[in-house]
Amino acid sequence: MSIPVEPIGWEQCERLARLLAGKIRESGFSPQVVLAIARGGVVPARLLCDHLDIMEMACLRVAHYRAHHKSPEAKVCQSLSLDLDGRRVLLVDDVSDTGDSFEAALAYLRARTTPAEVRTCALHHKQTSAYVPDYFGGQITEWRWLTYPWAVLEDLGGFIEEAGLVGASTSHISEMLQRRHGFRPDERQIEDALAMIRSHRSPPV
Repeated sequence: MSIPVEPIGWEQCERLARLLAGKIRESGFSPQVVLAIARGGVVPARLLCDHLDIMEMACLRVAHYRAHHKSPEAKVCQSLSLDLDGRRVLLVDDVSDTGDSFEAALAYLRARTTPAEVRTCALHHKQTSAYVPDYFGGQITEWRWLTYPWAVLEDLGGFIEEAGLVGASTSHISEMLQRRHGFRPDERQIEDALAMIRSHRSPPV
């Protein structure tokens, strides 16, 4: 399957986190806890903790995507260990793609906790998403897959396997990914993704 891909760099992520922190402060919202939707929201959540000087951070794992493949339903698959009752919570993800992860996380929180307030934010919001976060850094008007620095190998591995390129040379893989997805990863990234694939396929010793 050929889908457009946009690699997102660390510098852009840091810029968006700074922008988000400014929007949150300007809105008058003062969160006491940052709750990351794992796994994609973990790094953005940590960056926001730094900007907003928040010491308490927790994770809520929502299973929805593996690389760019979406499961039929977003589900919370890891229980929350932190007590959020009566507290102001900032719920963070890297991107609002369909909005399903936010909806699943919010439904879980409503059923099990009673926070004083929950607001949501993402580095990017896609206009195709059914859910609009309270805060977002960048807006994507034409849908494309965003590959963040913390998911490069997972995404690359999925693209390589899907195209049947596991046994190909790095130069051929790079060329084919440029044709299929409009981006060209460097040789080191491809080698690391292939090593990841081989480690998953190899039987345990």
